Amino acid sequence: MTAWYQNLQTKVMPEREIHFDFSQFVNENITRSWALTLWLIILTYLTFQVTFQQFSESPIVTAFVVVLWLVTVAITVFNEITRHHNSWTFWLKNNLYSSITNVELSLLLVLLIIAAVRGFFGYAITRASFTPDPEAAAANLAQFEQPGANWGAVLDNMRNLMVFRYPHDETWRIWATVIYVGILLIVSAVIFSQERFRGTWTRRILTIIWVLTPLITFGLLLGVGRPSGVMNPDVVWGGLLLTLIIAVFAIVASFPLGVLLALGRRSKIPGVPAWLTYGVAILLTAYFLYTATLPQLEKDTDFWRQIISFWPLIILFIAIAFQRTFNGNVVAAFSTLYIEVIRGVPLITVLFMSIILFPILLPKGTEVLSTWRVMVAAAMFAAAYLAENVRGGLQAIPKGQYEAADALGLKTFRKYWLIILPQAIRVVIPAIVGQFTGLFKDTTLIAIVGLIELLGVANLISAQPDWLGVRREPYIFLMVIYFVGSWIMVSSSRRMERNLGVGER
Repeated sequence: MTAWYQNLQTKVMPEREIHFDFSQFVNENITRSWALTLWLIILTYLTFQVTFQQFSESPIVTAFVVVLWLVTVAITVFNEITRHHNSWTFWLKNNLYSSITNVELSLLLVLLIIAAVRGFFGYAITRASFTPDPEAAAANLAQFEQPGANWGAVLDNMRNLMVFRYPHDETWRIWATVIYVGILLIVSAVIFSQERFRGTWTRRILTIIWVLTPLITFGLLLGVGRPSGVMNPDVVWGGLLLTLIIAVFAIVASFPLGVLLALGRRSKIPGVPAWLTYGVAILLTAYFLYTATLPQLEKDTDFWRQIISFWPLIILFIAIAFQRTFNGNVVAAFSTLYIEVIRGVPLITVLFMSIILFPILLPKGTEVLSTWRVMVAAAMFAAAYLAENVRGGLQAIPKGQYEAADALGLKTFRKYWLIILPQAIRVVIPAIVGQFTGLFKDTTLIAIVGLIELLGVANLISAQPDWLGVRREPYIFLMVIYFVGSWIMVSSSRRMERNLGVGER
């Protein structure tokens, strides 16, 4: 071996000294344990199998990948044993070729990714049909041994997927909303990104317009000003339009409510005095024991029912827990109870409560549309989770910031508005955006309570006589829509984080 190293060094790169011990390499990377040796044998077998299979299916691309892999591995190994890395071989050594396992996995994963992309491309493009005519689509797909996607079902139902039953003659309202919001976003990007507009009336007016935007867009989409009156959202709203309306409303409405809940949970305002709490609890307990427990004991002989009849005693335990846990602070108790109860149940439970239980609590003759109930339920659910994110940001603010604000003589409102909340929200921007992204995707659950949003329309497509059984294509389209929406939110969050310096030390 020594002679081989010397010969290699003399012929290939005489100015570099080779540092390599073959026995040590084998002991450390192959035979260190029987589990490692077995794993390498299995991995090598799988790599060869996948490579040969890909050679038979796509020889040119596979040959290019394998040659590139061999060349980069050889160069990286040579630079490693000569201890003379450049920037890109150093990166390859640390990220892809740090061990035999990683060397083989790099090739295996690249080949599998290429195979997956090639398979999806064949399904979605090469062997697919794009005609919205059902008969022509069936004829196009019949010529392939393995038919691909039938995108005609999506194209034929594109309007349903976007707006569902929204009236054709009122479509201009949707376009007006899109154009209005688009112009507002462009103007805001210019105004809010330049320091010369900070503190000016231009920026304040733009902020006021943003505050009024939800009302303006809701008025447009509801049909305010129509001769026949406002449209019923339970009937005409659907598809992506309904998904965006519920998601945007829940995000916008949950933010201030979540901030208030977070502040309420941490509030230190003077609570109800203990003597008053215990006094009221004793009076209530005595009253219910006299009016409910005693009559129940007289007419019931069952032991367990008699035990249950002493339920008024729970009032005393609640009073004790209220005083010991919250020191009589009603705001903190309500905020904590709300947050923990809502976070303790899934979103679908809150949605069903808004649809089934909420109407029972309304006065007789009063009716609230299902769309409004679902929107409020989604906002209330999101607010509980956002409150915990904001509370985490408040706890991350150093105590000195609170003391400095107090030293400046700021009142509680101005202290939090100007000093504490901007810093706290800045810290938790990633968590808040992550929650909003999840909320955007969770809107698919409203299909279960009877509203036809994007997923609901996709489910209806497969039941149409012309496109009976076509399921994958609408779901793939939905996947793209949700991915693009989530990507936009995450990208905006990262840009905001960079501008605000979130995470910088």
